[in-house]
Amino acid sequence: MSALRTVLEEAFAVFNARDVASLRRFIHPDATWPNTLETGEDLIGQDAVLGHFARLFATIRPNIQLIAVLAETEDALTVEAQYAVETEQGQIWSDTRARLTYHFRDGLLSGMTILSGF
Repeated sequence: MSALRTVLEEAFAVFNARDVASLRRFIHPDATWPNTLETGEDLIGQDAVLGHFARLFATIRPNIQLIAVLAETEDALTVEAQYAVETEQGQIWSDTRARLTYHFRDGLLSGMTILSGF
């Protein structure tokens, strides 16, 4: 297993536990992330990304499962992932597959590009 995949799998586990504080160790300080909760421009910087996750976790309960790594370079993984999302009350709101590219810098997640799904 590659170092990038290990980082991604560990980050998924922390994300699924909705532990924003622990996610900090996986997100690059200069990360750029799509704003998947509100409409608008991409989120820039670690604090903006973590704030986004905090707002997300206050609204819904996402769970991401890695299905397959489709491509890998020295600084990116393109993956297929299953996104299950429940409301705060435990009702399934969404359950879909997505194709995403996760970007890395200095061994940390520095961005995500949504290719399909989501």
